[in-house]
Amino acid sequence: MRSIKTLLLLFSLLVAGSATLTAELSAQGPRLKHPQKTERATAPDENGLHQWVEWKGQKCPLCKGVGKSKCVTCERFSKDAKDCPECQRKDKAKLLTTCRICIGEGALPDPLKVVPCAGCVGAGTWVCTVCSGSGKLKVGSAKRWSSCPACRGKGGFTCTGCKGKRAMGPLQTKPPLSEAPPEKILKTMQSIDKTIALFAAFQPVGGTKARKGVKSLTVAFDSFKKVNPAFKALGKQSKTYMGKIFAGANFQGHEENEANTMKMIKENAEYYLKHQKRMLELALKRAELNAAQTGK
Repeated sequence: MRSIKTLLLLFSLLVAGSATLTAELSAQGPRLKHPQKTERATAPDENGLHQWVEWKGQKCPLCKGVGKSKCVTCERFSKDAKDCPECQRKDKAKLLTTCRICIGEGALPDPLKVVPCAGCVGAGTWVCTVCSGSGKLKVGSAKRWSSCPACRGKGGFTCTGCKGKRAMGPLQTKPPLSEAPPEKILKTMQSIDKTIALFAAFQPVGGTKARKGVKSLTVAFDSFKKVNPAFKALGKQSKTYMGKIFAGANFQGHEENEANTMKMIKENAEYYLKHQKRMLELALKRAELNAAQTGK
């Protein structure tokens, strides 16, 4: 009995020393515009009140108007893989998927109406960082692929923030952000600044402190759920998702992978928040001009 336990122990050590986590997922996906550079023009109407100019999105710089682009998830693993959590290998020859930048429209979407998802930033899925999305791993000198212990061969998990649709709507304010008065916009800005500060203060960690870090991440998401209910779902998903990633704790480099994964979640949420803060700034400028015009 003792010899069997010894062999099992040696095998577990071999697994830990031979399988290395290689996932390095890029937060925000490919070439998203910096939030502060987002613009949305207005023009005065016949009454001198500033109205939003009709949106005419320029051709998407990534897909060149096609609506399809290279699947960055597929690029991380072997072309021999049978499935992909992002594109499902529907285009096995070119490995194309819905463009993350324009969400398949071919032109940049109106930032007043469409925002990159705070959870997946256009991917539609949370890719498993233990297997990089392939759903398979080779342990040690094994010649055969085994199902990933984290995602159980799925490669990823559908994003609950956008429900797999790759994008989210704007902040859910009443009246809508695009028509809100200055005082309502300023109040919302206070809420978004509070949440941005919580995410900024969060320090991604791996190893023994990782589970405590997940709690802090959930708190940051929950702080914004009244303004955007999707953040409640994202808080729950971040907890569940990291629980899956911890299944790779026997692999070499797991601590760094756990920290990098939480960093990705943090930066994805921050992009959405900073994008929406920029839209709040533009909406406030418009609202103040109109308030000055009407004397209200």
